Amino acid sequence: MRRRFCWPLVALLPCPVLGKGDESCWVDGVTWEQCCAPRFGPEGNSGCWGGDFTFERCCIDSEAPLPAPLAESSEAYPGCFVRDVVLRHAGAHAVFADLSLYGHQGCFLKNCSNTDKFEAVDPGICARACAAVEGCTAWSYGQQYGTKKCFLRKSDEGRASLPHWISGLKACAPKALLPAAVAHSAANSEGLKKCDAGKGEECPNVRSAMNTWIFAIDHLQMAFRGRVDADTWQHIERIGQESRNFLQQLTSPYRPSDKDFPRVVYNNRLIFTHLEGALASQSSSESFFSEDASLPNPLRFGRLCGNTSCYDLT
Repeated sequence: MRRRFCWPLVALLPCPVLGKGDESCWVDGVTWEQCCAPRFGPEGNSGCWGGDFTFERCCIDSEAPLPAPLAESSEAYPGCFVRDVVLRHAGAHAVFADLSLYGHQGCFLKNCSNTDKFEAVDPGICARACAAVEGCTAWSYGQQYGTKKCFLRKSDEGRASLPHWISGLKACAPKALLPAAVAHSAANSEGLKKCDAGKGEECPNVRSAMNTWIFAIDHLQMAFRGRVDADTWQHIERIGQESRNFLQQLTSPYRPSDKDFPRVVYNNRLIFTHLEGALASQSSSESFFSEDASLPNPLRFGRLCGNTSCYDLT
């Protein structure tokens, strides 16, 4: 471990030992606060670990009882989560999945399409992600290195006490969204309608627009699978594939022309217009509010998704 000292540097005075975890870790001026403070998240300060010096040995009080296992709660979200408990990966408990819908930063190896974590502005986003991901049974949310992060877990066996963190089981999540209501609201969002005329001053980012269309189409498929005639279903599948093809081609050597985007958008809008009545009737009881920070951009603000995540506020 590197030797560290408290300010002022001219005094070169070792920092005081806080006496948490294995006290033999705190030598050469290195302290528990520098390595294990809650602000560093569930794995502590990564710069502190190497050889015999590990988070488990140095940060966790071996004599302190583990937090109790998470239990199903009769309370609705958010009353169902547990405070001051983090669910650590501990080399065994992470769930890796494509979380690019939910996160665009803070992912494992900067790859949000295969990660167990991502930055999120609200714990409800974390809970929604766990509810949607197969294999996720629990989630944790808190601050790591100055940003709020979500962690998905396949069990709660990595439990540890950590101030200001919260954890919940898969069922501890905001009310599930009706697919028809999501598809209807996203397709009719103000941001997406501005792109019906094609790329322009009001629609400068076709990648974000197409991500929003894909988000809407995915929920359209969930709403109408097995409920429409074969011809209509074929059209729904086709617009989904064409939208994904367009998105992939944006980064290929053979990029789509300015005429391709309005064509794909026209076909998408045609299907949604055809199903407008059915969508509206299925979603009439669902309302979305900007105060609900667990909602993606098209539902919360009427804005486009980001370049990847539908929660990207930049």
